[in-house]
Amino acid sequence: MLRLLFLIALFCGCSGFTNNQQQLTRLSSPKNNKPITTLNVLPEAASGSFEYARQYFFIWFFGGSGGAGVALRQFPAQYKKFQLLQSMADEGQSLGGESIGISPLCLYPRDINKADLDKVLNNKLSVTQMVEKGPKVSYMAQKGYLSYAAFSDANKNCNPLTVRAVFDAISTGDNANPIEAQETLDAFANDTNLFKSELLRTKLTGFASIAFLLFLLGPIVGSTCLEAAAAGWFPEWDGNANLPWSLLVGPGFWTIPQYWI
Repeated sequence: MLRLLFLIALFCGCSGFTNNQQQLTRLSSPKNNKPITTLNVLPEAASGSFEYARQYFFIWFFGGSGGAGVALRQFPAQYKKFQLLQSMADEGQSLGGESIGISPLCLYPRDINKADLDKVLNNKLSVTQMVEKGPKVSYMAQKGYLSYAAFSDANKNCNPLTVRAVFDAISTGDNANPIEAQETLDAFANDTNLFKSELLRTKLTGFASIAFLLFLLGPIVGSTCLEAAAAGWFPEWDGNANLPWSLLVGPGFWTIPQYWI
């Protein structure tokens, strides 16, 4: 799944970056139609050394460092979170009974039982007490924010999937403003439909942020990875000046082995 997301970002990004390059070169083109130099997204050191170019490729492709690297690491983190959520389907005990009917778009492995939800929402501890007594696993938690770890610890006798669902409904991440969290939990206790709608809203917000991140990173990461790969493994290939279209149109990716170093 992660590889598929990256390939989509890479291809779309390269296309978008190429179009941006063409627009920039048209705008900067002198009226006498002199030859235009193609913009290069690689630093000079990477362009002149295949060893450096290869290192640059791995940094950007695997997100090892830099701003794009930090952003790219969110994809395996989100996938790991999704896998953990699926593993909670049969974890812990459930009070059973009537389910509340959460939206399938939330991508939960099963529905939430109303009895389990009520048990979490009727916790006698306030959010402030949860923060004070809970583990300080992050900088935000140390600064007084409600972390998922603290919320889970305060509800350790409740159904784990339900605990995760309630926290997901109050935050798109693993930390929540304690004042807002308390107000939201109180509102959920009085209105189950509000809980369902907020859970769906936060989930869709999270999915949209990932899609937007792909859209933003695509032009930069896609073009940089392709140019770095070209400079690192086949710098003399005739199609390097017209990536990514030269891979398919001409001279074609099948000619690359002739220039491989």
